Amino acid sequence: MRIRFERQHGFSLIELAVVLVIIGLLLGGGLAAFTATTEQARRAEQKRQLQHIREALYGFAMVEGRLPCPDDLDDATAPDPDGTEDRSGSPAACDTDVGALPWVTLGLGRRDAWNNPLIYQVEPDYADDDPAPGDDASSFAFSDSATITVVDGNGDTIVNGTPAVVVSAGPQGEQIWVGGALKCPGASGAAANGFSDDETENCNGDDNYVESAYRGADAATGRFDDMLIWVPDHVLKARMVDAGRLP
Repeated sequence: MRIRFERQHGFSLIELAVVLVIIGLLLGGGLAAFTATTEQARRAEQKRQLQHIREALYGFAMVEGRLPCPDDLDDATAPDPDGTEDRSGSPAACDTDVGALPWVTLGLGRRDAWNNPLIYQVEPDYADDDPAPGDDASSFAFSDSATITVVDGNGDTIVNGTPAVVVSAGPQGEQIWVGGALKCPGASGAAANGFSDDETENCNGDDNYVESAYRGADAATGRFDDMLIWVPDHVLKARMVDAGRLP
């Protein structure tokens, strides 16, 4: 009696290669989708945090009669940044106009959604003690005006004069916060390491900031993933009136 054997066919190298390519494409697409979803979640979290920060700034002003000073990154007496506002003198004045958000002073968390400190700039007249207090119970008055400006990606003015602004540099924050210091790529004319001009504007320490829609690295004007909020002057003063800090 003859026993009949059937030949067993395995996968050829070409078939295996095709399968591996398909698996690689599926994994790559899934990873890209996961990365995009994670980034969207972080931006949503950061938006909420910035809103909380603005309310905390209002609250501090209504209690103290002024906005907090930045955390001075050149403070030699404490780790930088240590989260507390730095001011000195009599009457007291901010040691710097631009530094880290004083999260300890405000009772907030230290880091943004990408685990970096936040940039904070304040108008001195709104944070320094009034050298000649008047009838108001605030360090600033209705007549005071701010010079910090915010423009959009086209250079059009969004707000001309805000007392304070807070910036999260997004995923590129680790290139800005180096060794506890604020290093702004491109601010000194050196290579910007992928920073767009708009992003450099938000960390160079002057009175001008840019708020724009999210742009990827392939955008004609360069990437923009910063997120920021500011304190509208009229809203701050209205809150101070409600708190009895301004007449």
